Amino acid sequence: MNLLFLMNLQVGRGSNCEMPSHLVGAFVPVYVAAGDHEAALVQAVAQIQARGYEFLDLSDGVVHQLDPMKWQHHVVQAWPEFPNHFPSQAEVLAGLAAPEWVFFGPFAAYEAQRPS
Repeated sequence: MNLLFLMNLQVGRGSNCEMPSHLVGAFVPVYVAAGDHEAALVQAVAQIQARGYEFLDLSDGVVHQLDPMKWQHHVVQAWPEFPNHFPSQAEVLAGLAAPEWVFFGPFAAYEAQRPS
């Protein structure tokens, strides 16, 4: 069975067409089922790139391991304004058995900074 990881990625527009044209990038939490921290990061980057985004950075420099049995608590604590965006406890536990389960949290997009 896989472990559950969270990493906060900074991504650029890349070739993705979903991001509105005035935005240049975003921060996105990525939840991954993987055997270890390194495999989780590789999988997160591969999945974000497969959607056309450019991987820029691991924004907080950490791959966090989460307790899948406390998933609902995590969602309530971290994302109280988006509870319906996230999978259920049962879906997360089922995802741990999948070879490449990845879930993207809300994207926090940003515009290019204007010169002063």
